[in-house]
Amino acid sequence: MLNPSIFRAYDVRGIYPDELNEKTAYQIGRAFAVYLKENEVKNPEKVVVGYDARVSSPVLKRSFIEGVRDEDIDIWDIGLVTVDMVYFASGHFNLPAAMITASHNPEDWNGFKLIKSGVEFFNIQDLCPYGTSPVGRERIISEKKDILLQVKGGVTEGDIKSDYLKHVLNFIDTEAIRPMRIVIDASSGAVGPVLELILEKLPLEYLPINFSPNGKFPNHEPDPTKEKNITDLKNAISADHYHFGCAFDGDGDRIIFVDERGEAVNPSIIGALMAKYFLKHNPYGKVVYGATVSKIVSDVINIYGGEAIREKVGHTFIEKRLKEINGIFGIETSGHYFFKDNFYADSGIISFLVMLDILSNEKKSLSVLVSELSKYVSIPEMNFKITKPQEFIKKIAQNFEGYDIDWFDGLTVRTSDFWLNLRPSNTEPIVRLNIEAKNELILNRVKDDLVSTIRPFLK
Repeated sequence: MLNPSIFRAYDVRGIYPDELNEKTAYQIGRAFAVYLKENEVKNPEKVVVGYDARVSSPVLKRSFIEGVRDEDIDIWDIGLVTVDMVYFASGHFNLPAAMITASHNPEDWNGFKLIKSGVEFFNIQDLCPYGTSPVGRERIISEKKDILLQVKGGVTEGDIKSDYLKHVLNFIDTEAIRPMRIVIDASSGAVGPVLELILEKLPLEYLPINFSPNGKFPNHEPDPTKEKNITDLKNAISADHYHFGCAFDGDGDRIIFVDERGEAVNPSIIGALMAKYFLKHNPYGKVVYGATVSKIVSDVINIYGGEAIREKVGHTFIEKRLKEINGIFGIETSGHYFFKDNFYADSGIISFLVMLDILSNEKKSLSVLVSELSKYVSIPEMNFKITKPQEFIKKIAQNFEGYDIDWFDGLTVRTSDFWLNLRPSNTEPIVRLNIEAKNELILNRVKDDLVSTIRPFLK
């Protein structure tokens, strides 16, 4: 019996082997292959498969591949890669693809990101149109041997690094990058070996931290959005006068920046800097941003003549909207940045290269660029475990009658002094709270009042 909790809105993720194992991987591979044949891709040539550094990834990859092959579809195995390399392969070669990864989750987690040809994401529930349970097709999950086909797809191993490097380096003029000293934490994930190839082509002196892939993540979890996981990075920068630093997650699609003083930079500020950069190159362009992004982002987009488009929080929502409107850039507060010329997908490595270009062109330190955009103050996102999130949010909304509110993505309340967003998680019984205000006094007052209102619901 498949555990329904592993099937999220836009990926599959669970603890190995208790929630997700080799049998599950086979079933998902087979269901994915059937979906491709019956829907958007009538006769898929092959499926690109890559995997991250987790200890369980190779065995899950093998089982997934067997499931796809049993539907007579070929496999192109590109090995240990970053997730944006899988996106690149899907977009550049117009092929469906799968990445075995649990992104920023701890070592005992794993999962699958499944993609249609041309880097088109889809709702995981699309795998089960014939039943209510995820991957609920009886002929897919049955263990009876008579369902197995006599013809199996083949497997080809290939390396896409050369094509990928050309692709990402095209985002910048490598000759225009000025010499800098930087620190990079690859979080023991898949990004380290790829970064080494890129850094060879740039005039940078760098201190590598956790560049060797190690699926046990021995030094810290591969989630750079948690302060404890970038302590070594911040200390290294502060100790030896580097220009800046950055940290990647386990599969390389998110990135967090740290300025030359050892201070972590709010991803919204980085998004605003990138929006300004891309609008200078693409006047009147459309920029998509998540509903919890700082107001500074829309401010900057408007100042530089772009069109600011708000979207629900979530990788798939941002990518899909960006593609629909032919936007130039997308922003999420979790360190994901999306690029039109990257098939509308996100990439930590491209984000890194763009920031190198920005710092080279501006000729200012990162802390100065940040200070110029630090107009508002905000709280770190707060999470509350609530059994019935939707009902809870509606009750909290009663406290804001008469305010400017909307229900675009959870509850958003706006005033001239602050805004807040209270929304249910896409993946677990948690409600997430974000607040931004004009100053610390207002921020703390709103936070304290709201937490006092929420506290009785937590008992």
